[in-house]
Amino acid sequence: MDKKITIPGEVSFVAGLLLVSIAISLMVIAGFGISTISSLPYVLSCIVKQISFGLWNPIFQIGLLLVLVAITRRFKSGYIISIVLSLLFGMILDFFMNALSGLPTEFWERILYFVSGYLIMCLAIALMVGSKIPLMIIDTFLNDLTIFFHVTYRRIKTLFDIICVVLSVIFSIVFLDQLVGVGIGTVILAFITGIGVHGLSTILSKVIIIKPWSSKLGEMVK
Repeated sequence: MDKKITIPGEVSFVAGLLLVSIAISLMVIAGFGISTISSLPYVLSCIVKQISFGLWNPIFQIGLLLVLVAITRRFKSGYIISIVLSLLFGMILDFFMNALSGLPTEFWERILYFVSGYLIMCLAIALMVGSKIPLMIIDTFLNDLTIFFHVTYRRIKTLFDIICVVLSVIFSIVFLDQLVGVGIGTVILAFITGIGVHGLSTILSKVIIIKPWSSKLGEMVK
């Protein structure tokens, strides 16, 4: 049996952060709708154009963190890292949104962008989750609420997705007079992203081992 390659969790997470930024940018260009989590920040960026899509993401995530702290009445040291990561993600997302903005947009090319974005996003999530270091605020928000309310993760995630989509649709229609960020692609992603992440995680586990350099990072979110 071939020896597995060990990759530091910190490297895995950063790679995932870069890849998910590329994936979201490709899906925006494709125009078929983006993931439920990204839809609301994207709609807000279309309404308030002075604030970029990338910047709306940390604003949205920090808002979620404030809600989480208000509900649980607990602030973990790992939240500080999550805030820094959300700001970094926003900057990276803006970079790729600008870098890829000149891509051609024929129909078949848009389909290619969407499919590529989906595969890249699944790989990115697999790398980030496998890193075992403090996750993005959205992940922390969902995980901590699951523990606090003693319900399944799927129930919290489903409710969160529904709220994001409903708000995105309402804001789009009220402020933009058209549907923005939410489309058939959003529905498709809701059904197949989990499958794709699980499949790629299984494949990765056969060839690599992800282990953080710092054992303290994983403890900061507990």
